[in-house]
Amino acid sequence: MYLALYRKYRPDNFEDLIGQEHITRSLINQIKNNQVAHAYLFCGSRGTGKTTAAKVFARAINCEKPLAGSPCNKCAACKALSDPSNMDVIEIDAASNNKVDEVREIRERAKYPPVSCKYKVYIIDEVHMLTESAFNALLKTLEEPPKHVVFILATTEAHKLPATILSRVLRFDFKLLSKTNLEKLLKKVFKQAGIICDDTGLSAIASAGEGSVRDALSVADMCAAYSNNNINYADVLSVLGSSDRQTVVRLAHAVLESDIATFLKEINKFSESGKNLGALAKDLTSHIRDIILIKTLPDANKMLGLPQEVFKAISIDANFTIARLNTCMQAFSKAGLDLKFSTDPLLTIIAAAVELMAESEAGDASKKKLNITPTATNISSGSDRTGLKAESDAGVGNIKKDESSTGTNASVKTNVNMGAKPTAEQARVARKVWGKVLVELDKRKLMLLYPICGKITDVSLAGDVFKIVTSSVQEQKLLKKEQNMADLLATFALLGYNYKVVIDCIPETNTQQKSTEEKLKEKFGSILKVN
Repeated sequence: MYLALYRKYRPDNFEDLIGQEHITRSLINQIKNNQVAHAYLFCGSRGTGKTTAAKVFARAINCEKPLAGSPCNKCAACKALSDPSNMDVIEIDAASNNKVDEVREIRERAKYPPVSCKYKVYIIDEVHMLTESAFNALLKTLEEPPKHVVFILATTEAHKLPATILSRVLRFDFKLLSKTNLEKLLKKVFKQAGIICDDTGLSAIASAGEGSVRDALSVADMCAAYSNNNINYADVLSVLGSSDRQTVVRLAHAVLESDIATFLKEINKFSESGKNLGALAKDLTSHIRDIILIKTLPDANKMLGLPQEVFKAISIDANFTIARLNTCMQAFSKAGLDLKFSTDPLLTIIAAAVELMAESEAGDASKKKLNITPTATNISSGSDRTGLKAESDAGVGNIKKDESSTGTNASVKTNVNMGAKPTAEQARVARKVWGKVLVELDKRKLMLLYPICGKITDVSLAGDVFKIVTSSVQEQKLLKKEQNMADLLATFALLGYNYKVVIDCIPETNTQQKSTEEKLKEKFGSILKVN
């Protein structure tokens, strides 16, 4: 039967247990000085070597001739303990053996001496899963066990253990491995297993491990099977469902530059390729972090180890401020969490990116003088909105506030200048602006405006006039209503746009009317949906 890499190449001595030198040194010194304690707690993230260290330590304290603190793996005791049926080292999974009766059985068996070794060792994995009564049953034995018994408790969640347990054990915290250590380990394993892997592929596998040896070797196993033991970078991306670095660079640059057209084009292409959007959010977060490192550290590439062409491409975005980069990093990190619960992952990541770009443009626009200053109630959730008043009969709102009006009854001028015929660039800008308005309407929870506007795809920009065209006379009347027009104008102003807004109606004449989704696809492409 095939053995997974992480099982086949599990270390059998302390020397091969990399990345945990602060722990192995202490354990080796205890063995050399014959100062073995009665109970230990090994805690830390998954795949960092807790169970492996426990097994090595159990053999080392029973070894007849330990080598530099590690088991010799040749003496009678070591050979006996290599047999899984040996009764002197007992491994217990607390997740499935967490009842008080099972702990009482451990306590009773601990009274009997080991069969062929010096110590009887109990390794209790996932010990935090024990019930409260089971912990209570373990307390006295854990505090004063027989001289021939050693307990090793292992857990990923030490904070769930009672203080009474923590006070009775020697605690060792295992840390996640660095990417450099993971790469060294992978090289060693690949050499022993006869697997060929290029440097970029190796680096990608180490990154995917996220500090966990078991996770990195599991990914390596999948990549080796996929590529028939000849791994390259493209194979790793295919197995992980990740994006290549060039795609991440283009997407991040588009967001930082507030270029929504490029972002939508790239994200649509990425989605159609069937790759993992959750992995993309993580990649974008890491990419922004890399930009921050490049911006702040003169020798950043020594730490990142990127190919020269990729480093140059990333360095272009190091001109953005730390505040802007940090905002983007946090937004993509949050989007990654939201994707786990989203029914439409594509829309979730688009919304996060569009919101970032809208905030950036609004921030830039706030530096300029606006013709309107919405009051706090104008841009609230809509429960108390009284600041702006639009002339609903005209269906036109000028965002310029009437200087002669005061208080809460300020009227809005309706002088309309349609300007020149819209150009292709104006059409693109109109779609971009409308997308941001829709996001802001949803964000502000304007539950009447958002469903109506969400169905509208026919928008245009001519001169300083933003025209919204609906196919329903009823919807036109609703949008022209005084309060709705005020909310719409306030939304444009909040985003920093100083346009006159016109509501027009062109009834649908086709006998076979297009669905809302079809119209959205015509305007925005296949990536936007209306729920």
